[in-house]
Amino acid sequence: MRSCLLVPLGPGGSRRYRTAVFDFRAESPVDSPERIADPNAVLLFDGVFVLREELREFWDFSIFVDAGFDVTLARALERDLSLFGSERAVRERYESRYIPGERLYLERWRPRERADAVVRNDEPANPALEWRCTSQGEQ
Repeated sequence: MRSCLLVPLGPGGSRRYRTAVFDFRAESPVDSPERIADPNAVLLFDGVFVLREELREFWDFSIFVDAGFDVTLARALERDLSLFGSERAVRERYESRYIPGERLYLERWRPRERADAVVRNDEPANPALEWRCTSQGEQ
């Protein structure tokens, strides 16, 4: 992610990037073609665990979308059923891998406190936006 996307699209970067390097569903590498970004391009990046310290330098502005683990699991049971094949498989994947990983991430990197904004998204029809102070003291 850093070498194929973030560094090339960052200040002084080559603008030569790749849109995919790993297929998380197949858990295998992907060989996507190299592209060249327009000089005025803006990268909007959506992903998990991206507010870790080693990635902070790449974000000009960050938003953390927050939802409880019960909400996360309920949404996954709807959304990922066809991906994993059964409710049991979805539940097992989330309870043994995704939720414990997210708990570690929340404890270690505190994304709610590090983000410029937090969207409380337990109720998608009624999200709540919180503006946070950044490390530079801006708001």
